[in-house]
Amino acid sequence: MRKILLLIFSFIIFGCDSDINEIAEDSLVQSSYSAEYENCIVNDEWLKKEYDHDLDYKNSDVKTDFFLLVYSNSPSFCNYMKGKDRLKDVPFQCLSPNKFGWVIHGLWGESRTAYIQGEKDKHPRFCKGDLPQLNLNTIKPYLCMSPGTSLLQGEWEKHGACDFDTANEYFDKTLELYERFLFPPAELRVKMAMKWMKENNPELENKRLHLTSHEFGICLTTEFEVMSCPNNTN
Repeated sequence: MRKILLLIFSFIIFGCDSDINEIAEDSLVQSSYSAEYENCIVNDEWLKKEYDHDLDYKNSDVKTDFFLLVYSNSPSFCNYMKGKDRLKDVPFQCLSPNKFGWVIHGLWGESRTAYIQGEKDKHPRFCKGDLPQLNLNTIKPYLCMSPGTSLLQGEWEKHGACDFDTANEYFDKTLELYERFLFPPAELRVKMAMKWMKENNPELENKRLHLTSHEFGICLTTEFEVMSCPNNTN
């Protein structure tokens, strides 16, 4: 805190000095990220208690060639849900006192061929079928990473069960990856957030990341080393 105050004081004294601005901005970003994580509070009253998922389609015979760690912007998501009058479906993420920025949507086992061809329904999915709802105590330790009981239940059933023996193993690996990379500021749109990730995480500097209109992601080998996301030239 003292460092941040000194940096702000220097900014006031020296005006628009670019070096001071960049140092202060970087420090504030990292402090904001730490505060968001450390100040996250989980209260049972804010949690959706019925969060099981129905099986949509099952691809249990598709091999996982690599993993995709997907990031989603919570403020944008909550604005979308508000527009649909569905905030009551995501109480912890959008109605609790917690203020989430970029969060983990999920860790997905991917088929290289399906990824390159853009075939979303050809990846491993629901490999162990329609699983029962997890105990709330299993989910709660991971809510500050992926803020929703339905979200975590769905990620386990749809994706995690294809490559991990238990939900805890899947969530622990996702949390390990969550803590491995610095997060971009919440206000950055997806393209700028992806650019920020590459500039502030040395592992990602020369890697091709995953990008959609509203999410970005990091591709990882089956040993969880960073790799460039596949395209039709590699």
